Amino acid sequence: MTTVTVELTYEQLRDAVRKLPSQQKTELWELLGDEIDVEAIRQRARQAVAEIREAYKHITEEEVMADVNAAVKEVRAERASRG
Repeated sequence: MTTVTVELTYEQLRDAVRKLPSQQKTELWELLGDEIDVEAIRQRARQAVAEIREAYKHITEEEVMADVNAAVKEVRAERASRG
């Protein structure tokens, strides 16, 4: 059997993985599942959400929704002008 060695940067590997079909990405996830600390990932996500909430706690839901609605209106107007 012949062995071939290919050197890739992390970015090249990441880009190649992103181009894989869904099924192959799932297979990779399952293959690496035992090596991935899912609880640590969950904790990082919870911490990020907590930090975001803390940073923006002074902004009301109404203000957020007004910004969202304005952004949607802007995108729709832009798409309509390209029509």
